[in-house]
Amino acid sequence: MTDFRFGRNVKPNDRAAVCWYHPWVLLLAARDVLSSLNQFRNRDERESFPLPLTIIDRSQRQPVAVVDAGQGAAAGDFWFDFIADTGDGGNATYAVARTALADQWVGDDGQVLPRGELLVLGGDLAYPSASALEYRYRFTELFEAALPDEPSYNEAGTALVRGQPFTLAALPQNHDWMDSASTFGRYFLRSKQSRSLLAAEIPQRQSYVCARLPHGWWLLGLDFAMTDDIDRDQFEQFKNLASAQGLQTEVNGQPVTQRILPDDRVILLYPAPIWTTPVAAGVYPGGAKRYQLLEGLLQSRIALRLAGDLHHYMRWTSEHDGQLVTCGTGGAFSHPTHTRLTTPPIVARNVTNASAIPASSARIVQVGLNDGRAPEQSRPFNKVNGSEYPSVSQSRKLALGNVTALFGGGGGFWQGNRWFAGVLAGLYLVSAGLHQLPFGLLWSALLFAALCLPLGWESRLEVSPQWQAWHGTALAMGTGLAHVLCHVAALAGMGWGVQALLVWAAPVGELGRVLVWLVGLLAGGAVLGTLIFGCYLALMSRLGFLTTNGFSALALQDFKGFLRFQISAEGALHGYFVAIDQVPRVWGMNDKPQPVWAPADRPLASRVHDQFVIRK
Repeated sequence: MTDFRFGRNVKPNDRAAVCWYHPWVLLLAARDVLSSLNQFRNRDERESFPLPLTIIDRSQRQPVAVVDAGQGAAAGDFWFDFIADTGDGGNATYAVARTALADQWVGDDGQVLPRGELLVLGGDLAYPSASALEYRYRFTELFEAALPDEPSYNEAGTALVRGQPFTLAALPQNHDWMDSASTFGRYFLRSKQSRSLLAAEIPQRQSYVCARLPHGWWLLGLDFAMTDDIDRDQFEQFKNLASAQGLQTEVNGQPVTQRILPDDRVILLYPAPIWTTPVAAGVYPGGAKRYQLLEGLLQSRIALRLAGDLHHYMRWTSEHDGQLVTCGTGGAFSHPTHTRLTTPPIVARNVTNASAIPASSARIVQVGLNDGRAPEQSRPFNKVNGSEYPSVSQSRKLALGNVTALFGGGGGFWQGNRWFAGVLAGLYLVSAGLHQLPFGLLWSALLFAALCLPLGWESRLEVSPQWQAWHGTALAMGTGLAHVLCHVAALAGMGWGVQALLVWAAPVGELGRVLVWLVGLLAGGAVLGTLIFGCYLALMSRLGFLTTNGFSALALQDFKGFLRFQISAEGALHGYFVAIDQVPRVWGMNDKPQPVWAPADRPLASRVHDQFVIRK
């Protein structure tokens, strides 16, 4: 539950992170997912966007001001930032926003990384699901409050960064689509009559993104919406852009043909890291996904595949297929880096689509976890050891925190994962009643199975792609049933204990015995049931499963950051992952109007955790 309060007096530490195991959060999230999927089945909102594709053209930008002194700040460079998975807890989101929106980042060694003139948001901007209130509470107010002091503007009222219009582009993820991307559209797609978000120029009119950058670099952001693929209009626009004919569009009201040239380089921005699924996931003989067809058209022009969605940082590199980067560290709770989805070998594979109907000579590119098939067609990606953030060893240790995590969280009495303990207490009480019926043990087991098996079902998708399909099902069912049996055994043990208490409480009368029975089962279910559930999360996470749900109860505020990119005058792309190891927990009012809040308990410190370069 979110306690919506707005304004300068509601500091980041007063904006609690989402409690993902709170019963009300679970119910609302499930409702929003089902509702959005039902609407999407009847109408794909992406088909309503105006055509042709709006291209954000920054290819001719020349700096009019240069950041003074410092490594990495040179005339002729173009800088842009990437932030994804922002709107969760106020402390983490504001720390990232304030670090990224500062005029420049300066390291302890004097390294200077100027603020990006273009900010690309990778989606999942507010949790648990998109709405006007959640966006304002968890995203827009925190980013607006982080703007630096005394900004400059042009005649149109657009903020300037080193004399250039500050530009904003955004790609929605699944949580942004939970209200059919309605809130997302109001911020990023509609014409603005008043001041836009961050006083930025926001040219895009589609939920997918195309930006033409200096020195032959392009950024293409693909929108999967509530599916696992791009839609037909999106594909046709990008296909034309990548082909010899080009895309007919307008720039400043004038017709222009835009085209990605053979020696241009492309950054493909995905809403989720497709490389954490099996390389041929969801593809049947003769069939292909549209984004794979697009990759087949782009081929060697793809230099970098970038995604958020998983709330950590990891990087892979390939001799022939560019680099893969997962960076979802913009403010949401941290995800593990040691799991079976993030550690197996990743490959790229070029295959034909010859058996398609109608006949097609197109080649497609598949990127994903190695399934061991067609090894002669597979080219490996190598994980850059040490790039993981948090580190693999830290990730394994953090998994153990699940044992007690469900007892905490939240900023008020009605918030917190602790209310999940209340659900378990109720289940234990109902199960004890069922236990008195014929086949009572079976009914009790079925009741716990309804809760435990869906959670364990996630592990079915995280086994090695080289396993047989039934192996994953057996793992999920086996671990899930073991979890159920632990609860049933705990209930039986509590039953014996409560019976002993009833004998002791005999003198207090029938009403007293009933109260002892109720309180004993509720208290035991809340404590013992929650500990069992937490131990299951800790064990499964420690073993490398439950990549998505294994850390959600922990609500980790630390291990945040963002990517800052530099396109040098020579045409090379430099990437810098700026990491915030510890986020401040207490904020006070700043002595200047902007930024609104300043850290009060510890400095807002950051460092470059990983950096790489891709030559033109």
